[in-house]
Order: sequence, then C-alpha cells, then structure tokens
Amino acid sequence: MQLLQLAGMGWISRSLSVAARLGIADQLADGPKTPAELAELTDSHPDGVLYLLRVLGIVGAFKENEDGTFELTDLSQQLRDDHPQSMRYWCVLGGEMYYDVWRDLLTTVKTGKPASRSEYGGSIYAYMDKDTDAGEVYDKAMADITRPAAVELARDFDFSRIRKVIDVGGGTGHLLKGILGAHSDIEGVVADRADVAERGAKQLAEEGDPDMGRRLSFAESDFFEEVPSGGDAYFLKNVLHNWSPESSVRIMQTVRKAMERTVEESEGLAPEPVLFVIEPLLGHDNASAIRSLFQMVVCEEGTRIRSEDDMRKQAAEAGFEVRSIKNLSTEHSVVECVLARD
Repeated sequence: MQLLQLAGMGWISRSLSVAARLGIADQLADGPKTPAELAELTDSHPDGVLYLLRVLGIVGAFKENEDGTFELTDLSQQLRDDHPQSMRYWCVLGGEMYYDVWRDLLTTVKTGKPASRSEYGGSIYAYMDKDTDAGEVYDKAMADITRPAAVELARDFDFSRIRKVIDVGGGTGHLLKGILGAHSDIEGVVADRADVAERGAKQLAEEGDPDMGRRLSFAESDFFEEVPSGGDAYFLKNVLHNWSPESSVRIMQTVRKAMERTVEESEGLAPEPVLFVIEPLLGHDNASAIRSLFQMVVCEEGTRIRSEDDMRKQAAEAGFEVRSIKNLSTEHSVVECVLARD
C-alpha cells in the first residue's frame, strides 16, 4: 500500500498546481463553498472540482464538511494570493513546468544530462523567453520563495553603510522590495534579462507605490557579460545553483568587474562594495539530496549543490575573498565576499 501511495504522489503535485492555478483558495477565503459554486466561479466542472478537492484533502490541503461544502485548512491558506507567505505560484510551477521536466528523469539518471533539453529543446530560461505565461509563473514562484529570505535579511543584516543595492538576476524585484521596504534610505536596481526587467518594471508601476517606484529600478542585463556599476552591495540570490561551476565563476567575475568599476568611479571616496551570495549550501539532509537531483534534471549540465569549501574556492577563482558565511532559517547561507587583494 505504501508503494501505491508513493507512486501516486506526482498526481498530488499536479492536483495542487491545478487548485493553485484556478485560485480555489482565494474563492474560499470568505468561507466554505460547494463544488458546484466553486466550479461556477472558476469556469470548471462540478465533479472535477469535487474530486480534485477530495484528492487534496488526503494531504490536508482542503477540508470537506458534512453539508458537502469545502473549506480552507492551515495548509491551503498559503495558496491564497494575499497570504503573506503565499506559495500559490510555487505550487503552479512545481506541478507544471518542473513536473513536465521531471517526466524525463530517466534520461538524466542514465546520461547525466538535464531533462529540460528533451522536454523544451534547451534550457528552461530559453523556453520562458518564448512562453510569456511560463515566464510570469516562474517570476511569481521565485517571489513566493524569496519573501521569507527578504524579511530575514532586512531584519538581521546591517545595512547602515549601504545606500544602493544591485540585485543581479533578481527577477521582478521581490528581494529588494522587502529590503527597501524596511530601509527607507536605500535605493535598489534589479539587473536581469530584458523580458524579466520589462515584467518587473510593469509590475512595479501597477503596484502604485510612489516611494518604491522612486527608489527601485530595473536594468536590462546579461550577467555573463556586464552588470551595472555603482552599488554599495551586490546580491546573487538563488542564481549560482542554476549553473555549472565554470559558468558560476563567469557570473561572479562579471560582478567583480562591476565592483571594480564602482571603486574607480568613486575615486576612493565610497566604501568598498560587497557581494552577498545567497544560496542553499550542501548538507547531508533530505533537502540537499532533493536539490542535488533537481539541479541535474532542470539546471545547466554539470550543476551541483556547493559546500562551503566549494564556495570559497569558487569565490577565489572569481577574484573574491570570503569574509563570512551566515545561515538563514530559510535554509539559505549568506556568503559575504569582498574584492581579493593583490
């Protein structure tokens, strides 16, 4: 029986993504509803909604009442769009694009090559350039998993000497929004691909926050070629684990060049810039095992989770010296890097 249940776990992931995609949790925010009512609100079939919610009830995501209505549980509260710790779009991503890539896990296990090649004909990033919906879901999913880290960074790290932060590969800006929201004297620039920067700027304008609109901007950037100078601090959050060690060194070297230009432009009058690499580092726990296989399936060939020693060696190769490594409760480590001395 246990193997039967395990074999069907993929169906749970797909069911969760469908519930998230339909916004069922948002429809239940004001109280219980019948499957027929939910079907009408989400343009769905009543029986389809009924069995979907019963399947998700198995894992505690929704509760069926004696009168035939369904209501939210603590778990499904996080599927709501307005929940401060919403994971709605992470669930959509996990049950759609990531799920589709994992269908070809056999290829990865046998060859060591990413399954994304056979599923999408290349990297998931190239695919998202062509599929607007997939790109928007990915952006929102990254925002979901960034919010907790942003809160902790803003609360626990010293930003007193920092006036401008450049977030390299920062998506639609949720990490910087969290930090700038807590520190009113800081400005931020998100440097990312053209399509991502465009979506981020559009989203920022739609949010209608004049102060954030004044202090946060988006710059089209290729982190293999050039990123903006002028930052007191540079962030690379959840970027390097998508790339091989060789590519990661290239990315860090691009940031190093921007930091060196910053030093030259300031003529020694500004504090030396700092790079914060924010990544989950290798442990011997279940989460590390899952991340390691995930990277083989989804990310660039040769990508793997890094240990602290790996990060120190990679930083040195890119021209940095590691000043400190601190752990967050989100399972990330913050690796503080400064320019290496000659």
